[in-house]
Amino acid sequence: MKTVVAIAGRPNTGKTTLFNSLTGLSQRVANFAGCTVERAVGNLSDGDESIEIVDLPGTYSLRPISQDEKIAFQFLEESSLDADIKGHFFILCVAEASNLAKDLSLAVALKMRGYSVGVVLNMMDEARHNGIEIDAAKLSEELGLPVFPAAARYGDGIAEIRSFIASLLEKSNLSLEVQNRFSSIDEEEANARARVETALSQAVSLPEGEVLSTVERSIQIDRRLFHPVIGPLILAATLFLVFESLFSLGRPLSDALSSLFGFGTEWLRAWIPNSFISSLVCDGILSGISAVATFIPQIAILFALIGFLEQSGYLPRAGAMLDRAFRPFGLDGKVFVPFLSSFACAIPGVMAARTIADEKKRLAAIFLCPLMTCSARIPVYTLIIAAFVPASLRLFGFSAQALVMAGMYAFGVVAALLFALVLKLGQAEDHFTVPLTVLPPYRFPHLRELGIYVWVRSSHFLVKAGRVIFTISLVIWALASFPKNPQSLPIKAEIAKMRAGVLSQDSKAKLADLEFQQQALDLKSSVLSRIGKLIEPVFKPIGYDWRISVAVIASLSAREVFVGTLGTLFSVSGETEPSRGLIDSLRNARNAQGMPAYSLATAVSLLIFFAIALQCLSTLIVVQRETGGWKWPLIQFSSFFVVAYSLSWTGFHLTSYLMR
Repeated sequence: MKTVVAIAGRPNTGKTTLFNSLTGLSQRVANFAGCTVERAVGNLSDGDESIEIVDLPGTYSLRPISQDEKIAFQFLEESSLDADIKGHFFILCVAEASNLAKDLSLAVALKMRGYSVGVVLNMMDEARHNGIEIDAAKLSEELGLPVFPAAARYGDGIAEIRSFIASLLEKSNLSLEVQNRFSSIDEEEANARARVETALSQAVSLPEGEVLSTVERSIQIDRRLFHPVIGPLILAATLFLVFESLFSLGRPLSDALSSLFGFGTEWLRAWIPNSFISSLVCDGILSGISAVATFIPQIAILFALIGFLEQSGYLPRAGAMLDRAFRPFGLDGKVFVPFLSSFACAIPGVMAARTIADEKKRLAAIFLCPLMTCSARIPVYTLIIAAFVPASLRLFGFSAQALVMAGMYAFGVVAALLFALVLKLGQAEDHFTVPLTVLPPYRFPHLRELGIYVWVRSSHFLVKAGRVIFTISLVIWALASFPKNPQSLPIKAEIAKMRAGVLSQDSKAKLADLEFQQQALDLKSSVLSRIGKLIEPVFKPIGYDWRISVAVIASLSAREVFVGTLGTLFSVSGETEPSRGLIDSLRNARNAQGMPAYSLATAVSLLIFFAIALQCLSTLIVVQRETGGWKWPLIQFSSFFVVAYSLSWTGFHLTSYLMR
């Protein structure tokens, strides 16, 4: 019999901060039963026993409107009836201490339904700053619920909450009797609000005739950030600084990691005597994994900056600011959250569309989310931009590489809005209402909370991508290594003879040349080469040779696999020296005529293709589950591919013409 504690409450009350404070890094990502909505699950250990803690989606009241809220209530109902945890299920409702009138009604209503409930008064530091006095003991007495004052971001009150949760293990049954039965939810909520009002009048003292200081400060900041002219410029500058940081801060770290992997690969290749195992480890496993692992600094920087903006309270306001701009495209400000989530990964973006109550807008958001520049595209974009846009080139004082990266983000947004216009055609004119959004006050993010945010998301990305890349790299290596070319046997014999003797400097150069010839001959006769040559005619009109064509097909499993696949192909062919890296290999690659295999036109074509094409099977599966069928995923995949191919063809030939 296990004990489960669910953390519930309205968004922006600090639920996730409390969850992180209780579980630390002892957490994982799982799905709610029967759907694709992710939930954060952690464990709180007490000796030999542990309690499972679940961070539920944000919930406003007993009247669920969005899919997220419906799933949260479904989880509560199923958990209270689950034979494995029945009687050992507890709900911690998190309330913002400066906004108790809105947040406590949910806790009281859940208790009336028979749940065992406790209340965490979070952000007590802000309440004290606002001059609010709360008698937690009196409030607990009036509500009939355990109440815990806390400031989760600073760790205040966490020890008491941990101790209380640990004491739940000693209780045999946490279930309560249903206190009242009401004829409607309206009556139920009205009764809960009345009890909360009575309790607050007895236990809470508010400053009279004053605007709360945190609210006043936020209003002053909003007057500047929401200015009709300055506001959009600040938003654009903020987003550009994010992209600039990906190169100016992330590139040196990526280069250091690439060199480290290179030295490690060279050492292993010399240490492993068996050529087959050496090729498997160095050319198959390490080349694919290192090609993506070296981009982890950019991924971590992206999550750190997005987390900073989100926790500061700026990003929710950006959604409200963009509401009017989205309306001509048949959208509203609520799509900003799914769009923003998609900048990390399209999957949480698609799932975040559950917060949109309007079905047409929800489907539109699901359809458009994969066009946002997700973190899986960053390794692809970074590789292409670094290989074909000179690092020394600056435009208007800014790095050209950063400008191109920023342009790719903008290109994805513009493409999504143009697709939205197409979806809007033929539909009846919608009546827009102002989206219900509770904006949090501005706060300076706490470093520990931000660190956990970055660690959990970056490690999740690395593990998730690493599993796929590990498998794909082995498959690509095997296909690229077999069957062996009989013409390479004499060369192999000569290589073995040279290795048996003492090598001079000239002999080492000759050995390297022979190894390159042998690898090139073997790759030419391999299964992968035959597959690549078979599909090359499909992609040749947009500037791809057989290697890039194979990498594009392999990236259907996940976009970042494109980088690992190219790394494996160039390593197996002998065209990538570990110390030089994949970027230089792309620059120096030659075709059969000895001419450069790739040009700026190829780079333009690849950037356009990956910006639009839906190269992610996981996203297609999630869309299928969210929409209840394969109609939307098939429309997405086919329409995105046709548009991506057409624009890539145009970009390739137009760039080639301009470069003549």
